[in-house]
Amino acid sequence: MKLFKLGQITMTPSAISIIARFKVPIGDLLDRHEKGDYGEVSEQDWHENTLALLPESLERIMSVYRVGNTKLWVITDPDRKVTTLLTEEDI
Repeated sequence: MKLFKLGQITMTPSAISIIARFKVPIGDLLDRHEKGDYGEVSEQDWHENTLALLPESLERIMSVYRVGNTKLWVITDPDRKVTTLLTEEDI
Protein backbone atom coordinates (compact mmCIF):
# COMPACT_ATOMS: atom_id res chain seq x y z
CA MET A 1 0.00 0.00 0.00
CA LYS A 2 1.35 3.40 -0.97
CA LEU A 3 1.48 5.79 1.96
CA PHE A 4 1.85 9.10 0.11
CA LYS A 5 2.18 10.65 -3.34
CA LEU A 6 5.59 11.27 -4.87
CA GLY A 7 4.69 14.15 -7.14
CA GLN A 8 7.16 15.02 -9.90
CA ILE A 9 10.37 12.95 -9.85
CA THR A 10 13.64 14.85 -10.19
CA MET A 11 17.27 13.70 -10.01
CA THR A 12 20.56 15.47 -9.54
CA PRO A 13 23.33 14.83 -12.09
CA SER A 14 25.27 12.75 -9.54
CA ALA A 15 22.19 10.60 -8.86
CA ILE A 16 21.68 10.08 -12.59
CA SER A 17 25.31 9.00 -12.88
CA ILE A 18 25.03 6.44 -10.05
CA ILE A 19 21.70 5.13 -11.35
CA ALA A 20 23.16 4.68 -14.84
CA ARG A 21 26.45 3.14 -13.65
CA PHE A 22 24.75 0.53 -11.45
CA LYS A 23 21.63 0.11 -13.61
CA VAL A 24 19.45 0.89 -10.61
CA PRO A 25 15.74 0.13 -11.13
CA ILE A 26 14.40 3.54 -10.10
CA GLY A 27 10.83 2.30 -9.98
CA ASP A 28 11.77 -0.25 -7.31
CA LEU A 29 13.41 2.41 -5.13
CA LEU A 30 10.47 4.77 -5.49
CA ASP A 31 8.06 1.94 -4.72
CA ARG A 32 9.96 1.08 -1.53
CA HIS A 33 9.99 4.77 -0.53
CA GLU A 34 6.24 5.16 -1.13
CA LYS A 35 5.45 2.02 0.86
CA GLY A 36 7.44 3.07 3.93
CA ASP A 37 10.61 0.98 3.43
CA TYR A 38 12.99 3.84 4.11
CA GLY A 39 16.16 1.80 3.78
CA GLU A 40 19.17 2.87 5.86
CA VAL A 41 17.74 5.88 7.71
CA SER A 42 18.41 6.33 11.41
CA GLU A 43 15.80 5.41 13.99
CA GLN A 44 15.14 9.14 14.50
CA ASP A 45 14.62 9.71 10.76
CA TRP A 46 12.30 6.68 10.61
CA HIS A 47 10.25 8.19 13.43
CA GLU A 48 10.19 11.59 11.71
CA ASN A 49 9.02 9.93 8.48
CA THR A 50 6.19 8.29 10.40
CA LEU A 51 5.12 11.66 11.81
CA ALA A 52 5.42 13.22 8.34
CA LEU A 53 2.64 10.90 7.15
CA LEU A 54 0.11 12.65 9.39
CA PRO A 55 -2.26 14.85 7.35
CA GLU A 56 -1.32 18.02 9.23
CA SER A 57 2.43 17.44 8.84
CA LEU A 58 4.66 19.88 7.00
CA GLU A 59 7.74 17.63 7.01
CA ARG A 60 9.63 15.87 4.26
CA ILE A 61 9.90 12.08 3.91
CA MET A 62 13.40 10.70 3.41
CA SER A 63 14.80 7.30 2.43
CA VAL A 64 18.42 6.22 2.02
CA TYR A 65 19.43 3.25 -0.13
CA ARG A 66 22.94 1.92 -0.68
CA VAL A 67 23.99 1.60 -4.32
CA GLY A 68 27.46 0.10 -4.55
CA ASN A 69 29.52 2.13 -2.06
CA THR A 70 27.29 5.19 -2.47
CA LYS A 71 24.18 6.23 -0.59
CA LEU A 72 21.27 7.39 -2.71
CA TRP A 73 18.77 9.66 -0.96
CA VAL A 74 15.12 9.83 -1.96
CA ILE A 75 13.40 12.88 -0.49
CA THR A 76 9.75 13.82 -0.94
CA ASP A 77 9.01 17.46 -0.19
CA PRO A 78 6.49 18.34 2.52
CA ASP A 79 3.82 19.34 -0.01
CA ARG A 80 4.29 15.98 -1.83
CA LYS A 81 4.68 17.77 -5.17
CA VAL A 82 8.32 16.77 -5.79
CA THR A 83 10.49 13.76 -4.97
CA THR A 84 14.21 14.13 -5.57
CA LEU A 85 16.90 11.48 -5.90
CA LEU A 86 20.35 12.71 -4.86
CA THR A 87 23.70 11.46 -3.59
CA GLU A 88 26.01 12.33 -0.70
CA GLU A 89 27.85 14.88 -2.81
CA ASP A 90 24.58 16.82 -3.24
CA ILE A 91 23.93 17.13 0.49
